[in-house]
Amino acid sequence: MKKKPGVATRIVVCEDERIVALDLRAFLQKNDFEVPALYASAEDLLVDAETLKPDLVLMDIHLQGTMDGIEAGAILFERWGIPVIFLTAYADGPTVDRARLTHPYAYILKPYDERELKTAIAIGLYRASMERKLRISESRYRGLFEAGLAAAFLVDMTGQVFEKNTAFSRLAPGVTTLGGLFRDESAMRSLFDAMGSGSVFGPMRIQMHTEDGRESWALLIAAPMDLPDGTVAYQCQAIDITERKTLLDQLVHAQKLSALGRFAGGVAHDFNNVLTAVLGYASLLRSDLEAEGRGLEEVEGIEQAARRAAALSRQLLMFSRQDTTEASVFSMAGLVRDIEKMLRRIIGDTALLTVRSEGGFDMVMADKSRMEQAVVNLVANARDAMPSGGHIFITTGAQHVEGGSSGKTDPPPAGNWAFVEVLDEGTGIAPEILQKVFDPFFTTKSPDKGTGLGLSTVASIVRQAEGHIRLSSIPGKGTTIRLLFPLVDAGKANGKALTEASRFHGSRVRGQARQGNADHPGNGRTVLVVENDNSVLTILEALLDKAGYRVMAAGHPGEALLMAENARSLPELLVADMAMPLMSGLELAARLRESVPKLPAILLRSRDGNPAEDAVAGAMGSLETCIDKPFSEDDLLGAVDSLLYNQQQTPS
Repeated sequence: MKKKPGVATRIVVCEDERIVALDLRAFLQKNDFEVPALYASAEDLLVDAETLKPDLVLMDIHLQGTMDGIEAGAILFERWGIPVIFLTAYADGPTVDRARLTHPYAYILKPYDERELKTAIAIGLYRASMERKLRISESRYRGLFEAGLAAAFLVDMTGQVFEKNTAFSRLAPGVTTLGGLFRDESAMRSLFDAMGSGSVFGPMRIQMHTEDGRESWALLIAAPMDLPDGTVAYQCQAIDITERKTLLDQLVHAQKLSALGRFAGGVAHDFNNVLTAVLGYASLLRSDLEAEGRGLEEVEGIEQAARRAAALSRQLLMFSRQDTTEASVFSMAGLVRDIEKMLRRIIGDTALLTVRSEGGFDMVMADKSRMEQAVVNLVANARDAMPSGGHIFITTGAQHVEGGSSGKTDPPPAGNWAFVEVLDEGTGIAPEILQKVFDPFFTTKSPDKGTGLGLSTVASIVRQAEGHIRLSSIPGKGTTIRLLFPLVDAGKANGKALTEASRFHGSRVRGQARQGNADHPGNGRTVLVVENDNSVLTILEALLDKAGYRVMAAGHPGEALLMAENARSLPELLVADMAMPLMSGLELAARLRESVPKLPAILLRSRDGNPAEDAVAGAMGSLETCIDKPFSEDDLLGAVDSLLYNQQQTPS
């Protein structure tokens, strides 16, 4: 009779006749039941029911007040699950029928028999405990279904969803049929085929419909289930894998880019050798055309194309992080002017391009090729934002930024900044995605038209240059992106500008320095050239010979050592590839200095991400300098002149 050891079962009596109520309490207490209260009206009992929560109620049907026992019993059971035993003198058909609708645990007529009442109470309490356990079990398993992490739902054989949990409502809000869930009809047909044969479906990755049109994916599995009414339904479970698939696609994309970078690194050495030969032969052709008094436009086109190809190689290497940055001082306006023709080719005939400069001091120190790439990416993005054409404006200049102003990367500190700005008249950017446009792999374009790397690369380049980004956009009107970069010190800029001028206009400087011997500026001095690529070796020999140097050419370090050992005159300068089989250019220079102390050396670097090149570059001293392939005639002869001049000025 007891719920738990030491805890008495609590039974409430609701009886309007006081003598009967007291008699029932005495009977219950004699049988070890606790009677917490006696009630004469159903209304009073219902007020205290929430607090008392009795295990059982002995209820008369006719009570004081407006509510009878049958109505009160129904409320007690439905609201709190409290079982009721009717104890009444009324056994007429209508009363019994009404009582039956409330599912009483017993119906005992007065005057009651104690043994009958005791048996009814015992059976009622047992039945109540079993039903309570069943309700708890059903609630627990219902909770597992409703609160399940996976989207669970039941469909009939026509594809109608007739039961679903909360996770399914979140995954596919408003969906009531399989047709509203599947975006791919072939996948839906596969599920119906499985349902027709009574077999298990999946697990299969399916693409789902979404209200906002975004891409959504789920992993779906379904199996047949026999219902209590004898019909068959299919129980289905789905897990949202949209984020997982996005990350997997990004990983695959990153692996492709990494493979592209490794491929670029593998071919960059040979590619740069080819470009070196192209630039060298273009330089020789330029000399012939100048002698004939003919135009040089074609030669300039060849040289510009070769330099662009070299920049492309470096951009490919940047994706795999195999390149190294090389900062230089340049004007933002000059940079845009240099690539204006290329930008117009990128835009094509569908849009107009206007380039303008606001003037002012706009010199910055950064990797120029990367800056070019940033501007190219912004212009390409602006072009794609104007499918029907429009106008793109590129503006450069300098501006003063007040403290606390906002930027995309970080608020730029107050001060003076150089800037380049790209403005388009395109579709604009929706406010909800404005903060995502610089995230890696984020794109609103279709997979065949966008990778999501263009603007993220711009952000990376700007961060490396310690710059900032300002972004504003109006949907339907266009977008403006302004890149801000720190200005360099004016004195530093002048020094760097002079260095760049001497590098790219070295032939003019050399001509002024050697007016007395313009025909043979090399004065017959001996240069040992070591290069394992025949095309580069040939063009080096031709350029140096043309400049009046005596050239000793070798295809590998071993041959160079033999030539130096058996030569009638020792070399006065070494020009060698930085990374060669068996011996680096720096090691070769060290070996040759055993015979020729303080032999200056020019090392040719391919910039292909080879760690050996980085090690050699880090170990160079005052007797060595390096130039990058592909190099121009001016680059080569300027480095030769500089080293030989320094050698003459250094006391022995």
